[in-house]
Amino acid sequence: MAKITTIIYETKGRAREYCELAANLYRGCGHGCTYCYAPSATFRKREDFCNATVRDDVLKKFRKDVLELEKAGETRPILLSFTTDPYQPLDAEEELTRKAIRLLHKHGLKVEILTKGGKLSERDFDLLSANPELSSYGSTLVFTDETMRKEIEPNAAPTNERIESLKKAHEMGIRTFVSLEPVWDPVQTLEIIDLTHEFVDLFKVGKLNYNKQHKNVDWVQFKEDVVQKLEEYGNKYYLKQSLQDV
Repeated sequence: MAKITTIIYETKGRAREYCELAANLYRGCGHGCTYCYAPSATFRKREDFCNATVRDDVLKKFRKDVLELEKAGETRPILLSFTTDPYQPLDAEEELTRKAIRLLHKHGLKVEILTKGGKLSERDFDLLSANPELSSYGSTLVFTDETMRKEIEPNAAPTNERIESLKKAHEMGIRTFVSLEPVWDPVQTLEIIDLTHEFVDLFKVGKLNYNKQHKNVDWVQFKEDVVQKLEEYGNKYYLKQSLQDV
C-alpha cells in the first residue's frame, strides 16, 4: 500500500503475522497490562501510556483513509488495534470504535477486532453480525487464574467475561479468533483452549516476548503440547514465527 493514509497503516515485523493493516484510534491504553510492549514501542513512559487519550482529528483522518482504501480496491482487513485496545474504558465514553466499524463497512472494507474489553465490546456485535463477510472478532486470553489476571492485566475485563463475549459473537454468526499471546503460564494457556475451542474459529499462538518470565518456559514442550491439543480438537491455528523457531 502506498503512503496515502494517516491513521490506517501497513504493519511491520512480527505484527504482520496478525494483520497487514491496522489502525489505533487512541493514544495509549487504560488496561494497564504489565507485559505490554506498546509503551516502549511508542517511546512513552508506562504511566503516561496508561492515561489514554483520543488522537487528534482521528475520525476525520480515518474517514479520509477509508475513502482512499476503497478507491484503491483494498481487500485486506484492518485490525483494531495493535498499540491500544478498541474497547478500553475510554471507548465507553467516546465510542470511536463503533464509528470506525460503521465507516469501514459502509465502504466495503473488512475489520478485525482484537480486544480485552469483554462485555463492552458486545455493544457493537450488531454491526459485526450484520456484515459477517466483513467482520471478525478476537480476544487476547492469557490467564485462567483470576488473581494473576488482576495483578498483570489490572483494568482489562476478567477472562471469563472475555470468553462469554467470544461465545456470544460466535452464536451471532461472527467469525471468532483468540490470541494466545503472551503465554505467561503454559498450563493456563492450554486450559483456555479447553474452555473455548467449541466457539473459536482460529487460534493464534505466540510466546512471551520482552519479558524475563519467558526464561522459565520450556517452549519446545509447549509447542508440542499446544499443537497436539489443537489438532485433537480440530481447530484451525497459526503459530507465530517466534514459536515455530524454538
